[in-house]
Amino acid sequence: MGACHDMVREVSELYFIQMRKSVFTTPKSYLSFLAMYKDLYKKKYDEIDVQQSSIKSGLDKLLEATVGVGEMKKMLQIEDQKLRVASDETNKLIATLTIENEAAEKKTIECEATKAGVIT
Repeated sequence: MGACHDMVREVSELYFIQMRKSVFTTPKSYLSFLAMYKDLYKKKYDEIDVQQSSIKSGLDKLLEATVGVGEMKKMLQIEDQKLRVASDETNKLIATLTIENEAAEKKTIECEATKAGVIT
C-alpha cells in the first residue's frame, strides 16, 4: 500500500509539471485510501461469502439427491422382484387358462358333433 501512496505522489508531481496545479497526498489521504480499501475488501469478502454459501447449499442438495437416488434404487429392486413374481404367476395362469380353453374347445366340438348327429 505504501507503493501505491508513492505512485500517487509521483503522478501528482507529473500533474504539477503539466497543469501547474498542486495536488498533495497527506496522511489523511493515505488513511482515506486505507478506509476505501477496507470497504472494498469487506464488500468482496461478503460477495465471496454469499457465493460460498450458495455453493455449499447446492452441494448439500446434490448429496441429498444422491441419497434419495440410492433409496429409490433399493425400492426399485424390491418392486422388480415383486413384478417378476407377479409375472410368473400371470404366466402360470395364462398357461392354465390356455389348457382349460383347449379342453372347452374340445367339448364344444364334441357337442357340435353330437348336435349334428342328433339333428340328422
